[in-house]
Amino acid sequence: MVESQLSDSFNLDGILSELGSFGKYQLLFLLLLSFRDSFLAMCNFNYVFTADEVKFRCAIPECDTPTPSFNATWTSFALPNTTDTCYRMAPLLEDRFNRTGQNVQSLPNKADPPYTCSPEYFDANRTLRCDKLVYEDYNSIVAEFDLGCEPWKRTMIGTVHNLGLVFSFIISGIISDRYGRKVIIVGTPLVVGVVGLVKSFSVKYWMLLVLEFFETAFGYGNASMVLSLEMVSQKRRVIFSSMSDVLCSLGSAFFGLIAWMVPYWRHLMWAIYAPLLVVVFYIFLIDEGVRWLLVHNRKDEAVRVLHKVAKFNNITLSSKATDMMTKITERNKTSQTEPPVEQERLHLLSLLSSKKIIIRVAIISVSFICCTYVYNGTIITSTSVLGNKYLNFSALHLVSIPTRLLTAYTFTKFGRKIPICVAYCLCAVFFVASAFVPKSFYWVSTLLYLAGRMCSSYGMFSMTVVAMEVFPTKSRNSLTNVANTIGRIGSILAPQAPLLEKYMSGLSSIIFGIVSLGPALLAFLLPDTSKVSLPDDITEAENLDVRPEESDPTCSVPASGEYRERF
Repeated sequence: MVESQLSDSFNLDGILSELGSFGKYQLLFLLLLSFRDSFLAMCNFNYVFTADEVKFRCAIPECDTPTPSFNATWTSFALPNTTDTCYRMAPLLEDRFNRTGQNVQSLPNKADPPYTCSPEYFDANRTLRCDKLVYEDYNSIVAEFDLGCEPWKRTMIGTVHNLGLVFSFIISGIISDRYGRKVIIVGTPLVVGVVGLVKSFSVKYWMLLVLEFFETAFGYGNASMVLSLEMVSQKRRVIFSSMSDVLCSLGSAFFGLIAWMVPYWRHLMWAIYAPLLVVVFYIFLIDEGVRWLLVHNRKDEAVRVLHKVAKFNNITLSSKATDMMTKITERNKTSQTEPPVEQERLHLLSLLSSKKIIIRVAIISVSFICCTYVYNGTIITSTSVLGNKYLNFSALHLVSIPTRLLTAYTFTKFGRKIPICVAYCLCAVFFVASAFVPKSFYWVSTLLYLAGRMCSSYGMFSMTVVAMEVFPTKSRNSLTNVANTIGRIGSILAPQAPLLEKYMSGLSSIIFGIVSLGPALLAFLLPDTSKVSLPDDITEAENLDVRPEESDPTCSVPASGEYRERF
């Protein structure tokens, strides 16, 4: 049974090599996915701008004109000289008359001088909590729902957003494995688009918070990356997935520019959520994953997709590849296999009894907690970094582009462990250093922050690749999703990072640097998979630590040199 599966996998990889990795079909596929993933990435980080922090002050009825100005000249004596902007100076005259028992209404008209808006009117030794706030602008949810003196409500939006992603990975994983990758590719953007547009009409804070959770819990997922990995042969898998992520990062960088041009949060949501409704036409433009079709015994459809790719790319398959596809359809009619439920039960028991696999899941889960905290936290706090917050956000996405090219080179040249360790050690140095740069040299702080973000992006992508390489084929996606789900603890905590700036300027960057040391050390506990084939069963996965010359030669996968590798 296992031998037959290995044979099918090997032959399919050979056909994918003949079909090429960057033909017209694959390039169209990359463009379609990049459009979808770019707008999903914008929506995934919508709260960075829609719930951005806004400067505010107390409203002083005695001084504010019918149209209050945030930067009024009288604020020096009407507001306390402290960082707490939720308090104002107490009126001196009103307090004096109240304590003497006289009626406040007998006071002179407060609208007449000198009893209003003058230093003599305010008690410099007493403060009162604000009844109303005046904001610098009203483009953010913070101003719209008056959250200035309740900062935890602002950061709670991002926390609830990332909490929903935990459920999203579980739900999308189950649906993707049972009903196909295409269901998630088409379905989740439609859910995100519709819920996001409804969210833009929220009239209450709690209404927005509930919709934020539903958007992420039933949207998103990683089916896009899985399908892109299944499109090409094993040799081109890292390059193809890197190219897909490069296009997505390029599209995501436009979010900063869009938010700059459309600052009001409701209009911004319309601009990034509405385009996702176009994905409904992907029903006719994208095919189901060939590997998924083969695993679920829909081999006739798999062969049809392979022929479609060959025709689209103007490629004539070899006679050997054609014969193999004919045998696949014939085997589909004659093969006898164990019931799927029994196969899943036996495989699950084998996984649970494997100590190495369980430890590996735990190590990668902890690594993902650190990775996602730093990766998401740097994006969320990018708006507080010195400089233009919109350009900072775009720059943080653009730095991901060279890291993908660097990943493809370093993973081939230096293996897996050393590049990940070096990347996160440099990440720690850059973030900690950026926290201690004087404000007068803000451009130095920005450059160090971008360098740290670049290392974080490299590490996040690299750890995801390693996670998929250390698990057996049959459970690779499920085990990676388990580690990803646990790792979302980091992304849930990440939106709280801006609160650290209340205690010390640059404290969030220092924490990012310390947390980065986690995956740098844990990488040495994982096997180096750079020179071994992807494991197909649990035994091969457990033996990844064994050197190739020490392993059983019968377990090695035959080379695919007899197939013509095409780009």
